[in-house]
Amino acid sequence: MTRRRSIAMRAVVAITSLSLAGCAASSSPQPATGRMNAVHEMAPCRSDLSNAQGCGNFLSNAAVIGQIHRGQSRAQVRGIMRHDAERREVGSLTESWGYLTNEKSSMMTWITFTDLEVSSVSHEVVARD
Repeated sequence: MTRRRSIAMRAVVAITSLSLAGCAASSSPQPATGRMNAVHEMAPCRSDLSNAQGCGNFLSNAAVIGQIHRGQSRAQVRGIMRHDAERREVGSLTESWGYLTNEKSSMMTWITFTDLEVSSVSHEVVARD
């Protein structure tokens, strides 16, 4: 009788564990690296990297930066990029948003707005922080 009871208890523990694991997975899914999560942040790369969030942003930025063109509004650009720029500069007549688009070469793509529209898109190799 104790052997049957032991097998039954193991089965109950296994089923309970699977149920709890499935419940946890369905309540807090982790998006793939570079994808938007539930709180509108990019999912980072592996957490053991020195700049895991920057890596996740780069993957997202690189996938969509080609959709940015002259004449687009700030709202259109924000909709395409899906998150705030990693860097932002404001001048007297312009505003520029910088997005990391190539992590390996530290390439920053700058989107410059004049009169609230994209006036240029340029690239710059930046020093790592």
